[in-house]
Amino acid sequence: SAMCDVMKSLGIAVDGGKDSLSMAARVGEKTVKSPGTLVISAYAACPDITMTVTPDLKCPDNKGCLLMVDLGGGCRRLGGSALAQCYKQLGDQSPDLDQPDVFRKAFNVTQKLIGERRVSAGHDISDGGLITAVLEMAFAGNCGVNINLEFDQENHKAIEVLFSEELGLILEVPYSESTNVLGEYSAQDVPCYLIGHSVKSSTPSDSLVNVSIKGNEVLKEKMTVLRDVWEETSFQLERYQTNPKCVTQEQAGLKERLEPQYHVPFESEIISFTPKGRNTRRPHPKVAVLREEGSNSDREMAAVLHMAGFEVWDINMEDLCTERINLDQFRGLVFVGGFSYADVCGSAKGWAATALFNHKVQEQLLKYKERDDTFSLGVCNGCQLMALLGWVAPDEDLKENSNSGVGQGLFLDHNLSERFECRFTTVKILDSPAIMFKGMEDTVFGMWSAHGEGRMVFRSEEIYQDVCRDNLVAVKYVDDQGKPTETYPFNPNGSRDGIAALCSDDGRHLAIMPHPERCFLPWQCAWMPQEMRKNYDVSPWYKMFQNAFDWCLGQS
Repeated sequence: SAMCDVMKSLGIAVDGGKDSLSMAARVGEKTVKSPGTLVISAYAACPDITMTVTPDLKCPDNKGCLLMVDLGGGCRRLGGSALAQCYKQLGDQSPDLDQPDVFRKAFNVTQKLIGERRVSAGHDISDGGLITAVLEMAFAGNCGVNINLEFDQENHKAIEVLFSEELGLILEVPYSESTNVLGEYSAQDVPCYLIGHSVKSSTPSDSLVNVSIKGNEVLKEKMTVLRDVWEETSFQLERYQTNPKCVTQEQAGLKERLEPQYHVPFESEIISFTPKGRNTRRPHPKVAVLREEGSNSDREMAAVLHMAGFEVWDINMEDLCTERINLDQFRGLVFVGGFSYADVCGSAKGWAATALFNHKVQEQLLKYKERDDTFSLGVCNGCQLMALLGWVAPDEDLKENSNSGVGQGLFLDHNLSERFECRFTTVKILDSPAIMFKGMEDTVFGMWSAHGEGRMVFRSEEIYQDVCRDNLVAVKYVDDQGKPTETYPFNPNGSRDGIAALCSDDGRHLAIMPHPERCFLPWQCAWMPQEMRKNYDVSPWYKMFQNAFDWCLGQS
């Protein structure tokens, strides 16, 4: 009944859900009740997915204003809170939505401000209350905060003000916008208060958290110390599922983390971006996006290739096995990421078996590879496949003595962390023959990594030395200073010297473990500097595919 009343007031509806409020099982003579759960499904239109606000404090102009939008009607109830749980209590008064009309007005004002890009960071007040929300924002933003809570007129206790989980929002806005933003909420009779500032320091270890209530200091500590306490439980749990050495590395380095130093030498090309490939009157080169059972990322790959100007074909291995499709017509061949055959027997092993043990497929691939007017790209699972096929870092001696003509000199082993890694890693483009990285040398930018077997292991030291001597290492994982690294989590798999991608001698064939196709648009990137996000129409990785398109036209 209460839910229906609120929905009527807000003008919303739900279309279903599931409750498990009375589930129980008989075990012998005992009745074991399951925890009560309630799931409600609702939907909302999102006209622009790029209009987002993240919780990490940005410190606009090195000092942002922190505002609290109070939707609790001035109440500071602690019932059912995380604080009460810590003390093994339940409480008798829990937060509630007592003023739906104020909630609706606050939502509309906030949406307007986000649409006008006047909010730099935001977080709801939820588990842990106001202080937890502010600290989480500071931890994520790698900065300090100065908080002075003078808005409370009811003489609530400090513990109630800090830890009550009453409905509300914490917003960060530029100092120049603070007065206008406060006025927007005030005009709609929505309580909104200035509670402090975010402060950017030269190093994270210098960042302080200062909290006062009506002038009385209640907390003063380094942000990094508080963050270590906050993260400790997570790191303890990580040790149960991750190589403890990797966990120790990540935990030890947390205090010194900085914003990654991104560098894009060809920035003007992506600020004044036009999809020239789609506008050419010349025939669009054909590229085959090749997948196997369990592959994914083919849609993202097709999207960026189409945007670059290619005629994209969706091809599966069955098409090659049955000769429904012949690779003679294609200029590009892309082996996509994913988990072919669910990684049974190891990553890409089943895919490679189809390519090697079916003579028709083997002949097609070999013929395609030897043509001088073709290029290929293997991403993640595709990179593992190219290594197994010997398309990059081959062992020439093994190749000569092999019946299949394959000399595998590179093996993608399990990550040193002993777990699947999905991270937005920072990588650097090196000087190499790779045609897809032409004009991109020294670029440092983020790229999605998602794999469990990505550690590059060479069959011999000689092969490794040959690869380095011939500049066939195209990409490396780097740390926050842009230096190649083997340190976790900057290097998610432990590859030697941070190697993330290799190319063939002539640069036509590229095998890369992270996923450029998953972040060719700015909104797909987990993080990037605000100026870049504001100015870039595409991410730097789009140029890889534009380079491939230009190379195909140049070879025609």
